[in-house]
Amino acid sequence: MRLVVLSILTVLLGVLIYINFSSPNSKEVFNDQEKEYSTREYVITRIDEDGYYGKSEDGQKIYFKKEKVESGQNLKVNDPIIVYFEKDGRVDGLVKVEEKSRE
Repeated sequence: MRLVVLSILTVLLGVLIYINFSSPNSKEVFNDQEKEYSTREYVITRIDEDGYYGKSEDGQKIYFKKEKVESGQNLKVNDPIIVYFEKDGRVDGLVKVEEKSRE
């Protein structure tokens, strides 16, 4: 009887260890903490019902959805903003947008 219980517990322990090491969620959290971001400054030029339009000093334009804006920030036309992009420069790499403090 002890041998059967010990065998079942050993198999369960092996399954739990396998699940722990093969779980993609644990690896994503670790990788997310190591990401570095590049930033770029824009000024809001126009607002529509879905998002914001912006332009940088060198003339580069951007459009982003409202959900990318940090919560609690109410952006208006001519507000300076900082846009965070993933370091690898992918097209869909925009991470977040926050209002730049005016000094």
